[in-house]
Amino acid sequence: MKFLHLLSTEASHSITLRCLNDRPYGFSSTGPAPKQNIRLRFRGWNKQMFEKNTLLEPQVLQDECKIQDGSWHQSRFLFRTQDSRQLPIVDLQEFPTPQPNSQRHLETGPVCFL
Repeated sequence: MKFLHLLSTEASHSITLRCLNDRPYGFSSTGPAPKQNIRLRFRGWNKQMFEKNTLLEPQVLQDECKIQDGSWHQSRFLFRTQDSRQLPIVDLQEFPTPQPNSQRHLETGPVCFL
């Protein structure tokens, strides 16, 4: 990984959170805010945190986890940085305890070093 970091000037990484009747995470600027103070944070390779309302805020490509209709939905996040040492995402922090009758599945996409 150090070799990729040394040769790259930027990087990107995508993460998809699939959810079934799970509580919303409040990343999108549209729609209702979460009822509880849920602060989903992503930890990068060099331990820096990606979170909402910071310089390292992930781009929200899709935010459907707020829909609770008994069907599977997804929220997709894209992380881009000009400091390639910040990626890949290695951990999710402050991930809330699932509600009864809810499920979630996390998928990590490829990391692209440029």
